[in-house]
Amino acid sequence: MERHLTVIAPAPAGRTRPAIPPLAPDTMVLTDDPRLAARMAALPRPSAPLVVCTAPAGPGVTYLARAEEGAIEALWGRQSGGSGRRPLRHVRAVTDLRGTAWPQLPGQPLLTLQELLFLAAKHLSSDRPDGSSLAVVVLDPLRGGVPHPHAALLTGFVKCASWELPGTRTYAVVTDSPHFDTALDELAHESGVTGGLPVGYYRGGARGAERLVPAPLTVPSRHDPVTDGTVIVAVGGARGITATALCGLPARTRPVVWLLGSTPLAALADRARELGGTGRVEYLRRRLTASPGLPVAEAGAEWDRLQHARQALHTLATLRRRCGSTRVHYLTCDVTDPAAVREAAGRIHRVSGRVDLLLHAAGIGRARALRNKSLAAFREVRSVKVDGYHNLKAAFASPRPATWCTFSSIAGVLGLPGECDYGPANDTLNAAARYEVLRGHDERAIAWTMWSDSGLGPRSGFTDLTRRTGLLSLLGDAEGQRLFTAELTAPPGLGNAVPVFLGRPERRTIDGHCPGLVSRQPAFAFFHTPVPLLPDEPATCAVWPVDLRPYPYLLGHQRNATALLPGALAVELAVASAGHLVPGGTAREVTRIRFHAPIAVSPRHTRYELYAAYTPCPGGPGLVRVEIRSIALPAAPPRPRPGLHFSADVIIGVPPVPASPPPPRAAPPRGRPLPRGAAVRLSRPFDTVRLLRVDEQGVRARCRLDLTGQDTQHFARMATCWLVMDAVLQTAGYLAPGRLATPRAVHRIHLPAGLSNDHALATSGADIILIASPERHHAHATATTAHGTTVLVRMEGLELA
Repeated sequence: MERHLTVIAPAPAGRTRPAIPPLAPDTMVLTDDPRLAARMAALPRPSAPLVVCTAPAGPGVTYLARAEEGAIEALWGRQSGGSGRRPLRHVRAVTDLRGTAWPQLPGQPLLTLQELLFLAAKHLSSDRPDGSSLAVVVLDPLRGGVPHPHAALLTGFVKCASWELPGTRTYAVVTDSPHFDTALDELAHESGVTGGLPVGYYRGGARGAERLVPAPLTVPSRHDPVTDGTVIVAVGGARGITATALCGLPARTRPVVWLLGSTPLAALADRARELGGTGRVEYLRRRLTASPGLPVAEAGAEWDRLQHARQALHTLATLRRRCGSTRVHYLTCDVTDPAAVREAAGRIHRVSGRVDLLLHAAGIGRARALRNKSLAAFREVRSVKVDGYHNLKAAFASPRPATWCTFSSIAGVLGLPGECDYGPANDTLNAAARYEVLRGHDERAIAWTMWSDSGLGPRSGFTDLTRRTGLLSLLGDAEGQRLFTAELTAPPGLGNAVPVFLGRPERRTIDGHCPGLVSRQPAFAFFHTPVPLLPDEPATCAVWPVDLRPYPYLLGHQRNATALLPGALAVELAVASAGHLVPGGTAREVTRIRFHAPIAVSPRHTRYELYAAYTPCPGGPGLVRVEIRSIALPAAPPRPRPGLHFSADVIIGVPPVPASPPPPRAAPPRGRPLPRGAAVRLSRPFDTVRLLRVDEQGVRARCRLDLTGQDTQHFARMATCWLVMDAVLQTAGYLAPGRLATPRAVHRIHLPAGLSNDHALATSGADIILIASPERHHAHATATTAHGTTVLVRMEGLELA
């Protein structure tokens, strides 16, 4: 099994099939937002869609406060059979999360919206109208590049529906656009995209998508995950994979373990011990013989409860032998009951005083084809995962657990057939882990594949189905224990928030259903394999040769008739190298940037090397020190050459939630003349700055990215929007009166969180505003999208030469 991480990466995509109109007369629109419902219902007749809202709305909108099994069929039949109307073929679900706080339970209107979407998809799976589509629009600020967790209730459902609606086009858009019309245009564009998962994330007009990137755990552990006295709370931990994972912790440790389970052990312990190894069929025979009138289903439920109790007792005995009889506790707790969870949390805090590690692994499986799944089962599966998560968050809010780990599922990452309830519930917890990391907390959601010996699979029969279909690997208990223990050592960060393990079956499944999801291209655009290290060099260092000759477009960046490496590209190289040393780590910012000497694109007597060294920090993943050095070739003339050309520190950690940029200043009617005579020659793709305006307050310009004729795959692999950074530095160069200055140092560059590189921005056609302002001793500069909601680059402490 190979470890991968789920990340949202730039993924520009042109239309590869005809687009579907976002709204049409043969469309049913489901929403929980009365304002949007009224807007769509007000479209001119007969082009207005059928609009259904789960909150009270105005005239022309059908109000459904609660989902019922037959609700969609009734509306569908009434609309399709109406005089002069086209039969319904399309379903749209629309929600606005821009004002939704976190963490808080999803509101009932949103939950009802998800249930109506489920019922509509269930209808499509049975009715199968020609040319049908099912799509979702989520309006979301994408703070730090991360979608609100509630969005996954809908987008996670779309992932699963794409498996079970082969004749229906399924897709979703999460967008930060403040304009609903723009969101609809993006939805139309997304309808023509193929490959990968059916969800596009549009930030500042640039499209991103989830990708699975290889990320072996090579970074040294920051601490032992579990030591003597560590307090662990395991929810759903008395049986299944949670119990197995706990039993696999290092034998030398003796943690304090609190197991929370739904099985009332005290009441069932004696009967469970009597059950012994009796199988289900034998137990039913005996039970029905003793009680002839007992329903078979009730007798089967009794056997299930006793078997669960037997497994829990075995787990308790095993853990008490390892940790000590007084260190392992069991509390009966229904995780969907807020009062029960609060009571359990209160007792744990009174006895242990703190929680070092909380495992949320409660869950039930009801794998069944979409058309055969009931609404009651759908709600039950969601409640254990999602309601349980929020109940635990509220009950353990003070003091907060030092580390939170959710046992999620690959069904939430890929979507899987039969899992249209389990998939979106787990995807919501995956998204919650990312959001919590963004808030500065140590949280992760491990997206497990199927365990062959433990977990829901063996108990539900799904393991046998998986073995026959070959969709997933079957993870043995020993390997699962090893992976879990290793995962607890991974440094916290946005990258490590959602790890997933792929074997050959998962890769075949992905290639067949969502090709392009797994990144197989070289990780970096400019260099790939580091040179071998010397024996005395630590594994936390790496060295790459920097050979720029294969990239002729760099010849278009000249100063004094010599092609030089743009300073912004040196920053790109630094961030990319940090990504190699800390797989899954998030480059939060680049600091202490210094341009010591120019770097020639085509050197005659010199070769360049990039040296990167990782240093962990006690409070987080740490930083990567990067230097680009020159080495004189043997045939070089005997003249002194500077050995150090560039240096910077890449800070790895949680990207701060970006503050809204100041509103762009209107261009002044007059300004001082622009500098002339600078010995700089720029051609595409570096000739990007337009409409320069200079006055006493600074410089303002527009950036127009143009990658026409360039290798798009090369630019798509970039880690940052470094061409935009270069445009920022060009703009700041006009702050020097009478000349065009060049950067000498930058105190700090704040990096956006993962959605935009230059390729994505160029493909989106985003309108980019550049602003540079002089300060007392240094300059500050920013690049934002035109509507001002997305900061692409922010530079502080810019020194000009």
